[in-house]
Amino acid sequence: MNSFDIAILGVMAAFLLKGALRGLLKEVCSLLGLVVGGFLAFRYQGPLGEVLMKACDWPAQVCVVLAFLALFLSSIVLFGAIGFLLSRFVKLVFLGGLNRVAGGFFGLAQGVLLLAIVLFALSLRPLPGGLTPVLRRSQLAPPLVTLGKSAMNGSRSLLHGGR
Repeated sequence: MNSFDIAILGVMAAFLLKGALRGLLKEVCSLLGLVVGGFLAFRYQGPLGEVLMKACDWPAQVCVVLAFLALFLSSIVLFGAIGFLLSRFVKLVFLGGLNRVAGGFFGLAQGVLLLAIVLFALSLRPLPGGLTPVLRRSQLAPPLVTLGKSAMNGSRSLLHGGR
């Protein structure tokens, strides 16, 4: 195990801790807010931008950016509030501990997936001189690169309807 492996374990531990502190419900709602917000923002930034342009007489680029931000951020805030309320409810019925343990596992999974995608992306490009041998000697990086490749191929397949 080299220093890069220790850094990978540190990132995984940080995500595990974040998930355990926030709980499963907040973590899932946060992730849903990002995904739904991204979808809504990309899908409806144009139409909302046109409405803003007519209402405010601002340049088209400004209106589209404002529309994107409004849709994305409002979705994140809405799902964050839902996660907060659900977490409060779960504490009332004395399942807060289970929520935190499950949140830790979910956070760890998020960290592993993030590391896998980043390492896969890094593997596609030549790296600065000293980094390549460190990655080659790593015990954790190769399986994460493989996982990242699978995740990217799976998401591409999902986005293109299984093609």
